[in-house]
Amino acid sequence: MEETTLRSNCQIERIGEIIELSRMSAFILINEKSIEVPLTKVAEGVILGDFVVWTGSSWNRKTIV
Repeated sequence: MEETTLRSNCQIERIGEIIELSRMSAFILINEKSIEVPLTKVAEGVILGDFVVWTGSSWNRKTIV
């Protein structure tokens, strides 16, 4: 198999909004569904109302224009 057929070309971007922060978790609203994420997977400095994007290993702040 060629190398290009082994990799996915999918470019779906998961974006959510921080709706709650606790000592251990962040709650992110994605497509009208809330998910709980450990704070270890969320970028430092994220606050309520921030939009975040999944990078494949963590949730980072996203600038919405």
